[in-house]
Amino acid sequence: MQEKDNEISFYLHIKDSGRSFPPLIGMTTEQIAKITLERLKPVLAEKLKELRQSGIHFQKRELHFFIFQDTFLPPSDEVLNILAKISITAFQLFSLKNQEVIVSTTDESVSVSFSPENPKSMQKLFSSSDAFRMRNPKDWARALNILQKIKNKELMEKGVFFISPDESFISLDSDIDEGTIIHKDVFIISSKIGRDSEIGQGVFLFGCKIHDRVKILPYSYLEGAEIDEDVSVGPFARMRPKVIVRKNSKIGNFAEIKNSEIGEGTKIQHFSYIGDAVIGKNVNIGAGTVTCNWDGRAKNRTEIEDGVFVGSGAMLVAPLKIEKFAYIGAGSTITKNVPPYSLSVERSEQKIIPDWTKRKFPDLVSEND
Repeated sequence: MQEKDNEISFYLHIKDSGRSFPPLIGMTTEQIAKITLERLKPVLAEKLKELRQSGIHFQKRELHFFIFQDTFLPPSDEVLNILAKISITAFQLFSLKNQEVIVSTTDESVSVSFSPENPKSMQKLFSSSDAFRMRNPKDWARALNILQKIKNKELMEKGVFFISPDESFISLDSDIDEGTIIHKDVFIISSKIGRDSEIGQGVFLFGCKIHDRVKILPYSYLEGAEIDEDVSVGPFARMRPKVIVRKNSKIGNFAEIKNSEIGEGTKIQHFSYIGDAVIGKNVNIGAGTVTCNWDGRAKNRTEIEDGVFVGSGAMLVAPLKIEKFAYIGAGSTITKNVPPYSLSVERSEQKIIPDWTKRKFPDLVSEND
């Protein structure tokens, strides 16, 4: 059997599904195989693994899935499990090539075909009034718009309030609890948001876990962050992966945090960079503070214990430990560990030179005196 004959393309047509489940869009047979492995019992998964090892090649290059009308509701677990079993059978029995398989439940039907493409089968599939093939960016935009309506409708019925539902996109694998407000131009991807929170205009969340009563103020960008209860973030804040912010904390405007844990009740008000740091409870990070974590070759950790006060414009050169209730003077560059309850100040002595301007710029002084 030639390699081309071993390539199996997968097509799916779903109508009138009665239960909510994320539709599978733009999937290849390689991805279908992955879902099959996840959904079926280990013995069937092992059979599929054996088939793959025996020389069956899964086609990856072209997308063969469909998106549906606004009224479409995705398939249930039951249908997907049946579908996975059909896939296994088809891989085992090459006789199903060039044929169409129909699976029906009470209120759902699934149409599957395997390639090499059967023109008659594909013509029947593509001619359906409620399905279209995603071949170009325009088709994908249409698909995403339909998914947007499906997801936002589901969330509104659950008790989520959208200021402008047509202008915010929530991915199907995201979840938002009741009482939360979503402003316009919001993108939420693969994230979980708790109750009574507020997501401001222009916010982008990717892979985040947001707990109850959190405010994400406008135009903040969070990726891979976990935000505990009663926290305020932004506006214009950025969080990169592996950030944890404990409850009752405040992250202000133009703050950037990455790979750090921020303790309960801590304030990082504005214009600060916190990277590779562990910050304790009730710490104040002054405006413009930077944890200097990169030495040119490696990232280094900064540890700031409970109750520390860091003045504005401080440069904290890692590796560094500032122990509990220490104070850091504004404008200091701290390179040595700071003991508890101490004041650490590092700056040049201030000098005042009287009448310097009069001597340096006599014309300017005479014109404005």
